[in-house]
Amino acid sequence: MKINKEQREERRDARSSRRKLNLYEGRRVISQTLFGKRKSRRTFTAKTRHLFFILGVLSLPIVKFLVFWLYVNTNSILMAFKNIDFAAGGVEYWTLDNFKQIYQMFTEPGAGTNLAHYGMNTLKYWLLSVALIPQSIFLTYLFQKKLKGHKIFRVLLYLPSIIGGVVIAGIFESFVAPNGVLGYVLKEVFDVARVPNWFHEAEYANKMLLFYTYFFGISGQYLLYSGAMARIPQEVHEAAAMDGITMWKEIWYLDIPLMWPTISMTIVGSFAGIFGASGPILLFTPNFEHTFTFGYWIFDQVRVYGSYYLPSALGLLFTLIAFPVCLLVKNIVTRIYADVE
Repeated sequence: MKINKEQREERRDARSSRRKLNLYEGRRVISQTLFGKRKSRRTFTAKTRHLFFILGVLSLPIVKFLVFWLYVNTNSILMAFKNIDFAAGGVEYWTLDNFKQIYQMFTEPGAGTNLAHYGMNTLKYWLLSVALIPQSIFLTYLFQKKLKGHKIFRVLLYLPSIIGGVVIAGIFESFVAPNGVLGYVLKEVFDVARVPNWFHEAEYANKMLLFYTYFFGISGQYLLYSGAMARIPQEVHEAAAMDGITMWKEIWYLDIPLMWPTISMTIVGSFAGIFGASGPILLFTPNFEHTFTFGYWIFDQVRVYGSYYLPSALGLLFTLIAFPVCLLVKNIVTRIYADVE
C-alpha cells in the first residue's frame, strides 16, 4: 500500500509532537523530583494593589511626621523637665530648675541672660509684622487697579524675593557701610563728620534691622494678598464702580470682607508666632547681644553652647501661653466676617 506525500507529512508531524510531549513530561518529572511541586503564582487583587500604592505615597510624609514632628516635639517637652549633671559623668535627671532659672533671667538679667530685653526686641518685630498687614492690603489694591508705572514697582517689589537672602543682605550692608554709597553721600553731600557703623552700635543696630525687615518683608505678604484679591470677580468691582463707590469704601466694604479668610489666617498666624518673631540677626549681628530676640537666643544657645534643656523649657512656656491666645484670636476674627465662597 502506497503512502502519499500528505500522509507521510502527517506521520512526521505526529512523531515530532510526541517527542516534544515526551521532552516536556521529562522536564516536568525532573523538576518535580528536584524541587518539589511548584506552587501557582499568587496575584494581588486590584483593591490590594491600590492600598499598596496609597501606602507607598504616604510613607514618606508619615515618616517625616513621626520623626521631625512627633519625636522632636515630644523629646523637647521631656527635655524641659530635665537637666544634666556633669559632675556625675553627664547623667540626666528630672528637675524643675529650668523654669526657676528662666524666672531669674527675667527678673535678674545678666550678660547673655537678659530675657526681658530679648522680649522687647521680639515684640518690636511682631508689631512690625502686624503693621505690614494693612499696608500690604493697600499696596495690593493699588497694583490691582493697574495704575501708571505699576509694573515697574511690582518688579522692584518682587526683586528681593527672587535674589537670595544672603546676597541681598550683603548688598545692603555694603550699601550702608561707612565706606559705602550711603556713607559717601552723607560725608560729601550732607557734610556728616562721622558715619556710624550701623549694625555694630547699640544705638542704631536694632533700628537698621527693623528697617531691613520692613523694607524687604512687605513683598511676602503682597504675594499672599494679591492671590486673594485676584479671586474676587471683576464684575463685583465693575458693579461697585457703577454705583459710584469711592476707593476707601471699596477697600473697606468690598475687598477686605471678600479677602477676610486670607487676612484672618494671617492675623492668627502672627499671634501663633508672636514669641518667635525675629529679624535677620544671623546675617548682620550674630554676636551682638543687644539685638537678640527670643527666637535667636534659643538658636544661639543650641548653636554655640549646645544647651537644649533651658531653651526647651522656654519654648514650652511660650507654647502654653500662645496656644490659648491663638484660639481666642481665631474665635474673634472668624466672627467679624462670614466666609465667602
